[in-house]
Amino acid sequence: MYIVEKSNGSEAARWNNLHNPNWPDGSSTSGSLKPADMVREGEDGETYTVKEVLQKTEGDGPRTVSTASVAKVGDEWHQVTTMAAAAPPPPDRQGADAKAEGYDKDYADNYRDHRRTAYDAAGATIEALMVASWESAMQAEPDNAERDRINEIREAVKARFPKP
Repeated sequence: MYIVEKSNGSEAARWNNLHNPNWPDGSSTSGSLKPADMVREGEDGETYTVKEVLQKTEGDGPRTVSTASVAKVGDEWHQVTTMAAAAPPPPDRQGADAKAEGYDKDYADNYRDHRRTAYDAAGATIEALMVASWESAMQAEPDNAERDRINEIREAVKARFPKP
């Protein structure tokens, strides 16, 4: 961004770029301005100086909190952007309290999706949870006919389609 400054130091115009600018006195320049064109005597007798706006950043973090208006600081023009830490995540969706933030009236239909999303974000897929649950069940009860039958099927399928 650029400020066209009058000889008294006040702002006369703002430009986003230096290509085909329209001067405050109504005249225009075709093509892009070159460094020699940055000071100009206008047709109205005013002297105009083009100054680049210096972009300043305050604070750390990924979130833009605000971007201030362009302001003159000494002989320079500044625009300050304030940054901050990331915003906290939204509350978990839930269906217990209709007045709570994050309330989902269709929670009973959606809770499986909410869980799957949370598991995936934590790096624990449904498949990994099933394997962990199966391994835990295999060690829990020594004598369980249904578990043994399912385990035989599982072993047969694993033998038929071995891990590469």
